[in-house]
Amino acid sequence: MATSCYGVRVRVVDATGAGVCGRLRDVLAPEFAPDGGSADVSYVVTAGYRVARDGEPIFAAESADGLVAALLQDVENAVAQRSRETLFVHAGVVGWRGLAIVVPGRSQTGKSTLVAELVRHGATYWSDEFAVLDDAGRVHPYRRPLVPRGLTAPPPDLRLVRADQPEPLPIGLVVAGRHQLGVAWRPTVVRGARAVLPLIDGTVQGREQSARMLRIAARVAPDVVTLQGPRPEATEVAALVLDLVDDALVSHALGAGGESLSADLGRVAERRFQSRAARPAPTERRLEVTRWVRMTDFLDPAEHRRLLEHVLAHQDDFGASGVVGRQGELGVVDYGARKSRTLAGPPLDAMWPTFERRLAGVLPAVRREVGMSWFPAGEIERQLTIHGGGDFFVPHTDTGSAAAASRRISCVYYFHASPQRFTGGELRLYDTWVSPLGTTGAPTHTTLEPIDNSIVFFPAGAFHEVCPVHSDAGFAAGRFAVTIWFHEGERPAALRT
Repeated sequence: MATSCYGVRVRVVDATGAGVCGRLRDVLAPEFAPDGGSADVSYVVTAGYRVARDGEPIFAAESADGLVAALLQDVENAVAQRSRETLFVHAGVVGWRGLAIVVPGRSQTGKSTLVAELVRHGATYWSDEFAVLDDAGRVHPYRRPLVPRGLTAPPPDLRLVRADQPEPLPIGLVVAGRHQLGVAWRPTVVRGARAVLPLIDGTVQGREQSARMLRIAARVAPDVVTLQGPRPEATEVAALVLDLVDDALVSHALGAGGESLSADLGRVAERRFQSRAARPAPTERRLEVTRWVRMTDFLDPAEHRRLLEHVLAHQDDFGASGVVGRQGELGVVDYGARKSRTLAGPPLDAMWPTFERRLAGVLPAVRREVGMSWFPAGEIERQLTIHGGGDFFVPHTDTGSAAAASRRISCVYYFHASPQRFTGGELRLYDTWVSPLGTTGAPTHTTLEPIDNSIVFFPAGAFHEVCPVHSDAGFAAGRFAVTIWFHEGERPAALRT
């Protein structure tokens, strides 16, 4: 296995044939990418679970699991110590509202548990092991699978690894201090040079990179607020941390505080912890992961070909796609929200029997898979859309108007000419925050490629978007999709009473 991460090339040779490289690849952060260049550090695994680094024996494990765990730790430390592109700090990191929240600490400080809880509350997973800093002080991801202490597998409801490559984030808040049973959280709010001391203390290349660390710290210090002190259970801390950042962002947007966001964050934090007894607790909420089903090869090749030919023959019948207006009016063209072209009516109805036969057979199974209880079938609504270069649809739900309120299941059938001549156009399904006040989209999401001749089902009330399409070709090379909505019909009288 030849791979690299943040400028450090690693080579692992498994002389046992036991699949060590594959197992190691599964637990490495996705920031490790294939790289066949000259290795900076090399490992050889031999019989007896023995490992040598750069020709020198370093350990012998008692089992295959122990071997992979120890090798993972050594590889990660080697990258952290040898990287010259970035500076590695022992810390967990999440993203929230465009800022990085950093939780410094090594093992058994409660770092992983707090990171997991922040993600459960909607933050974006960035790292469990290292805050990776560039020279501007921004944090880059290091997203190895998160397994909090006491668990043997990642929490099932966390969307921890994204398909897309996130942009580095500026540090906004540092939550420093160990978890301690039974304490009330009354952290000291620290700003300025002292606020970055927990980051300096956690630097992996402390002595070798001290000058660089100090330069980065000097850049970060004016914009960082640190909450210093022992903290209680992660379930209590996570909601307060995210709520605090939200308050500071609102205050800053309204111009009610200082000149910088860090000034507002520090001021809000000081007031929050001084008057916490008088402040109501954050609204209770839970994160619901959006479930979906995808079926490939949905139509047979002849049906797929006829559908594509039929669509190309009706190119002139496509019109600008509409959205629901602010007053509830339908079909409003708003290129700030949606840009595509749509076909409906008789040209689409002519091809509908091709879909109707198959959909009737799979709908009961789909309903179970997306976690939806039984509902009486009503109207089946459909339209056909083409997305060309620059087309998109912003995050929305399919139940956002009175006319669409009875939609229960949305499905999208994707098809296009071969070879594919566009990129982008992914379906992004967002998870949902559920609270007593209603629902709203969460930042965690699943990104699904528009695979030719595949169909995707998901709850109509889920927040989703169509990512921008990139193409310089014409109509025939577009991203075509038949969108279908299953409405709930009128319930039998016996069920309404």
